[in-house]
Amino acid sequence: MKKIRSLILFGVFTSTLQAQDLTTVNYPTVFDQTSYAARLAYLSQPSMGFEINNRFIKELNVLRFFGACPFPSGVWSGMYKTYGYLSYREHGFAVGLSRILTPRLALGLQAIPKIETFGKEYESQFSTDLNATSFVKLNSNLYWDSEINFPVRISSNTRTDAPLQSFLRMSMSYVFSKQCQTSVSVKQVMLYKTEVNLQICYSPISSLMVFGNVGSSSGCGFGVQYIFGQMMCRFQTQYRPIVGYSTTVGLNYQFQTSKN
Repeated sequence: MKKIRSLILFGVFTSTLQAQDLTTVNYPTVFDQTSYAARLAYLSQPSMGFEINNRFIKELNVLRFFGACPFPSGVWSGMYKTYGYLSYREHGFAVGLSRILTPRLALGLQAIPKIETFGKEYESQFSTDLNATSFVKLNSNLYWDSEINFPVRISSNTRTDAPLQSFLRMSMSYVFSKQCQTSVSVKQVMLYKTEVNLQICYSPISSLMVFGNVGSSSGCGFGVQYIFGQMMCRFQTQYRPIVGYSTTVGLNYQFQTSKN
């Protein structure tokens, strides 16, 4: 029982230590819905993808499936994620809408219901997150992102004392050229220290991008992204003090539809 509780608490702690979200202002992907959902408004073709995140111990490995499709009303997106083991598992679902409001402003809204199961000894816990994101083109080189999260507990059976982790994130990106861009983000999660993260992306050729980041409390990381045809693959690794390395592998496929 003590081991189960320790793993549950470790899972709650590391839920704020996911791989740093890679983002580029000139190439929206389905992966953007994890933190930059407003950018999906610029997605021109239906896309689907998945990623596997190895989070320090095998019981906390995360598997995500993504999908997004543009409609006249905006870009609708969806996601499913799961992680855990027999005595503790979390399932998360997401439905979102991203829409361009003006030539310089896009908004994204998401509802993310979650189900936490604690084995046969406890009842399941239900909650949902409401996310609002924005993307602003300040000028041809400077961009602004923001995200605010409102968690809502639906049931309170097993973890009435566990705080809901609301957060606020703001990010500024500067595009030096088609080959190079950098961004600085500030994220505040309730009950945790404010984190500042710096990210640099470089594309020596149009199909290849390498990137690196360093965070005030999340260590440093690097990765590579390659596009071949309609497929995009991504690998990144993040090192954090104490808990060690976390690696993520993702694959994204973008359909080509005819335009009338």
